[in-house]
Amino acid sequence: MTGTGTDGDLTREQLIAAGTPQRRLYIEAAPGSGKTTVAAQRFGIQRFRNGNDQRAVIAVSFTRSATAELRGRVLSHWGPAALAWPHRIVTLDTIVCDLLTHLLHTGHMHWPAGHRSLTMIDHWQVLLDTDWTGWEPILTLDGDQVVTKLCRARSESRPTKAAVNQALAEGWCTHQEARRLLEMALGDSAMRDVLLLRLTQTVRALIIDEIFDANALDLSLVRLAADAGLDVTVVGDPWQALYGFRGARPDQVPIVVKEAGLVQRDLSTSFRWKSEEQTLLANRLRTGQGVSLPQGRAEDVDVLLALQWSPLWATGPHVLPLAYGSFKGNPQEAAGTLLLSELTQRTFGDNATFHNDALTTLGIDHQALQRLRPHLGALLDDLAGTRDVAEILTSLNTVIGKETARRIPRRHPSHIARLELLRACLQAPAARLIPGLTAHQAKGREWDHVGVCLTSSERGTLRRGLSSANEDHRKLYVALTRAKWTTMVISAETA
Repeated sequence: MTGTGTDGDLTREQLIAAGTPQRRLYIEAAPGSGKTTVAAQRFGIQRFRNGNDQRAVIAVSFTRSATAELRGRVLSHWGPAALAWPHRIVTLDTIVCDLLTHLLHTGHMHWPAGHRSLTMIDHWQVLLDTDWTGWEPILTLDGDQVVTKLCRARSESRPTKAAVNQALAEGWCTHQEARRLLEMALGDSAMRDVLLLRLTQTVRALIIDEIFDANALDLSLVRLAADAGLDVTVVGDPWQALYGFRGARPDQVPIVVKEAGLVQRDLSTSFRWKSEEQTLLANRLRTGQGVSLPQGRAEDVDVLLALQWSPLWATGPHVLPLAYGSFKGNPQEAAGTLLLSELTQRTFGDNATFHNDALTTLGIDHQALQRLRPHLGALLDDLAGTRDVAEILTSLNTVIGKETARRIPRRHPSHIARLELLRACLQAPAARLIPGLTAHQAKGREWDHVGVCLTSSERGTLRRGLSSANEDHRKLYVALTRAKWTTMVISAETA
């Protein structure tokens, strides 16, 4: 059978991966090989295979966007019944929170003020004011009691221990702290047994997408699921593991696959490549052969990719990156991100990368955002003109300050510099702007024609050949496998 990787026309290898009766499965999927389609098919097959078993079939991924995409595929092919409770597709953070809550409800872990249900937030900066400090308040277990301790850390803006304790007493918790506590709980034999029984009684199958993005805790949950007797399917590609900076352990995945007795099935046929040149490039990259890319112009591509955000801003005013840099949770940074998001919406019809993080940091809901948008649009018009940038920043802070309870930090040269970057894009004489993304943000996406912004060192790495054991090499691999037709180098001179 020939196939396109779509729900209605699966290839033989896709059908085998989705429908195999093996209870323990590892699916290794190359770029464009229909990974999400196969995961959605497998979810539906397992969901409806045994109607007498009322335990849940659960699929998880590591980001909200990837989870939403998989959920959409399942609903499209299998219908709403596939996700009737208790069956669900959620982020792994949701599973962590559910297991932690179970320990609280059963009395095996005790929260300050006796809370048994928690309100989860992405980070403390969403809720608490911060000060510059080299001490970090973190949660730990004293027996079965959740307590706070201070640890030495790199100096940055953080909440005080007293502020965190007050938040705990009100039932708040961050996803990072929930992960820390669950990892400690899994190290306690009694708590681990409680969680093992919980999974055995409530879940019959677990599908984990992007397994090579898993950290130590995530892999411990895979082991726990296997020990609980669940059907376990993990899906991923060792060449697309990008999250070592978040603690991902792709080197440990083969060990877990072996320990859990997972049988491997490969998705090797890609339906992304539409040209002989792109097919050859992808094959040479994956087999570690050296490559050199043709030079191109910004007007010839649909997107510009780089390994970091900063090179994208340095490429020239014809490129509009979708973020200033990695998001730290600072209210002033969040205000600038909302202004950037207004511009990316106006230009591309998409929000800036950290749009939702900015809303969360500022505590701004959809209604408040709608009130803000006309003001943000007016500020962009000012940036396109001659009004002083420092004045525009003051106006931005005033506008945002009316909708948030967060304290906006005093003006800093870096805040003005962000607006100067936007001004350069707004005043560029280009016929069109192209979006700039990092390899992390581009992962899982595709375009017809892709430009890459490479350093001289990265070009040298490509000429020597890539290795899947090196994370920087994997970032290059992801960036260079997003195009359907052509991938070319775009430099500052040609942008």
